[in-house]
Amino acid sequence: MLLLVATTLISYACYVRAEQNPYTRYVAAGYSVIDRWALEDVSDQELFEGAMLGMIDVLRKSGDRHSLFINETQRDAFREDLTQEFGGVGIRIRFLGNPAVLTVVGPPEPGSPAFSADIHSGDHLVAINDEPTLGMEIGEVLKLVRGPEGESVILSVLHQGESEPKSISLVRAVITKESIRGDLRDSDGNWLFRLQSDPRLGYVRITSFGDKTKAELIRALASLASQEELPAVEVLILDVRDNYGGALDAAVGISDLFLRAGLPIVTTRGRNQVERDRFVSTGSGNYTEIPLAVLINHNSASAAEILAACLQDYSRATVMGERSYGKGTVQRLMRIESGRSLLKLTSATYWRPSGKNIHRMPSDSESDEWGVLPNKDFEIVLDDHEHLQLRKYRHRRDLLGISPHGALAEQIDQEDGILPADFTDQVLQLAVDHLQSLLTQRQPTGVW
Repeated sequence: MLLLVATTLISYACYVRAEQNPYTRYVAAGYSVIDRWALEDVSDQELFEGAMLGMIDVLRKSGDRHSLFINETQRDAFREDLTQEFGGVGIRIRFLGNPAVLTVVGPPEPGSPAFSADIHSGDHLVAINDEPTLGMEIGEVLKLVRGPEGESVILSVLHQGESEPKSISLVRAVITKESIRGDLRDSDGNWLFRLQSDPRLGYVRITSFGDKTKAELIRALASLASQEELPAVEVLILDVRDNYGGALDAAVGISDLFLRAGLPIVTTRGRNQVERDRFVSTGSGNYTEIPLAVLINHNSASAAEILAACLQDYSRATVMGERSYGKGTVQRLMRIESGRSLLKLTSATYWRPSGKNIHRMPSDSESDEWGVLPNKDFEIVLDDHEHLQLRKYRHRRDLLGISPHGALAEQIDQEDGILPADFTDQVLQLAVDHLQSLLTQRQPTGVW
C-alpha cells in the first residue's frame, strides 16, 4: 500500500550502500569520540536523537519543510493519525470555566464504552483512576484515559446539578478516530450528512486522510442513499478546509469514487524527476455523475490538494474558497531503532493530472504558481479574524449538535466568545447558492 506517508522498512540494499559511504564511518567515529571523551556524560539515546535532528535540520535548510524525526514518545500519537485507532472510552473532553474544569462536551461516541454508561454532555470529570484532574494539562488527561484495549479505567463523574461525583468503571475498547464528519450531530451523536437548509444537498467534511477515510466516506454516502423518507441527495459538497492531508492511498481512493475509468489521478516523481508511480481511476465508484463542490482554504494541504486538484482538472467539481497551502511532496515513513522511532522522509513530488506540481518553495511569492486555486468567481479570502470566527462556529456546532443551547453552550461561549447572531459560513453559503442554481437548471433524477 502506497501512502503520502508511506510505511516501509529500511532495506538491506540501503544498509550496504550506507556501508560504502565514508561519511557513515565518519559519523560512527565521531560518536565514539564523544561517547568516550566528552566531559558531560550524555546518554546514547540523546546522542542518537541529536544526530537525527541535526540531519533533519540540514534537509530543512535545503528547502524540505516536511521531513521529520519522530522519537519513541511521539511515535504512538503519530501512528494514531494514520491508523485512526486508539484504546479509549469514547468521550470528547475539554477544560471549561475558571478555574478550568474537565468537561464532557457532546454525547459519547455511539457504540463506545461510554455510550451505554451514565455519562452525559456537560458532566465534569473530577478524577481519573483516583487522580484529581484539577490543574492537569489535557495531555496528562489523555494519557490516563487512553490505554490498552481491554483494560479498565475509573472515572469520577459529577453530573450537572449534583454535589457528589459518581464512580464509573469502563473497559477500554478500540476507538476509531473519525475523519469524516457532517454538518451537525443528531441527539444520539450521529453525524447528519445533509444540510438542514436544503436536504437535497449532501455535505461531508474530510478532516484528514487516514487508513479508514475512504470506507468512512462510502458509509456516509450510502446512508444518504438509504434515507427513502427524505428527498434524494442530488448534489454533494466536499469540505477539506483546514485538512492538513495524510495518506496518498486515501486521496486516490476518494478521488476514484467520483471519476470514470482510465483517468490519471496523480503521479509521483523521485529524484531527477523520474516518474515513480501513476494512479489511474477504475470507474468502480457509484458517484461519477453527481455534481460536486470542493471547499478549500489556506490550510488545505497535501492529500486534500490532490483531491481538489484532480476533481478540478477533470471539471468534476467546482473548487471554492481560498488558495490552498501548496504541499506537493511525498513522505515515506521508515522504522528505525528497531521500530522504537520513525523517520518521515521526503522522497518524491506529486503531480496533478494537468501535469503541474503545486508545491510552494520557501522562496515563492504570492505571484508564483503554487497550490490549488479556486475556480474563477468562486474565491472568498478570509482575514485572520474571519477565519478564527469560522473555526469557533464550526467547533461549537460539532460539540453541541442540534441542541445549541443550555449550560454547556453558555460555557463554550464564555471560553470562545459569542459569535454574531447573523454569522454565516461564507464559503459554504457560496457552494449552496451555486449548487441550488444547478438544480434549478435540470430535472432531478433521484439517483446518483
